[in-house]
Amino acid sequence: MRLFLLKNRTDGALYPLNKKEANFLFNVLRLSPGDEITARDADNNYYSAFLAEGFLSLTPCQRPEDSSLTDSLSAYRKALPVIHLYQCICKGKKNESIARMAYEAGVSSLHFVRSRFCQEKALSEHDIERISLVIQDAVQQSGSQSPVKDIRSISFSQALEEAEGLIIILHQSSRETTRLLPEALSSAEPGEAISLFVGSEGGFSEEECIQAEDRGALFCLLPTNILRAETAGIYAIGAIQCLLA
Repeated sequence: MRLFLLKNRTDGALYPLNKKEANFLFNVLRLSPGDEITARDADNNYYSAFLAEGFLSLTPCQRPEDSSLTDSLSAYRKALPVIHLYQCICKGKKNESIARMAYEAGVSSLHFVRSRFCQEKALSEHDIERISLVIQDAVQQSGSQSPVKDIRSISFSQALEEAEGLIIILHQSSRETTRLLPEALSSAEPGEAISLFVGSEGGFSEEECIQAEDRGALFCLLPTNILRAETAGIYAIGAIQCLLA
């Protein structure tokens, strides 16, 4: 199932399309006038949207699958586990790739974290703009029900303070609290959120590990090879979904 994000608020049944939106619908999704697609506004309200020249005709629907779609691509209909990804800032366009894959997979939120070993300590305005566009495109292409929120970067301490539910930190070095991912998830309550921390290219410092342990975080090894920073998060998201869905 694909999805169209209504970037501007609408108070009526007609939603005018700007040039970029029309290009996405006609040339990227290859839809035609008279086709129908699911749309979602900034308040996460869903609509059955009929496509016309220059506008969409909107009819509210309770759930995405209530809409009769011309796009026949299937999607998982049950609720996905709530996963909040706390990704330490990586170099260059890796952050865009991480954001795209995470939202296509259905994370509930994504937060970029400034940690000690980050080679880039902040996201520029250009970075934030690019990542935001990547996320919007990922949600539309995948039909993800994840809310699209403003991109920000926060400190490691703030990330730990905000994290909810079971806190899992991917860390390759062995510690007293280290366990395999399935074992760590076995302690999660039914429906409990998972806050997943993934390091940058340099991983986490000893001070950050101690700080996380004091917060009650669990350090996890993935039952696979050593993964790159941009691979570890998406691997773990998929594993968590398979184990908890």
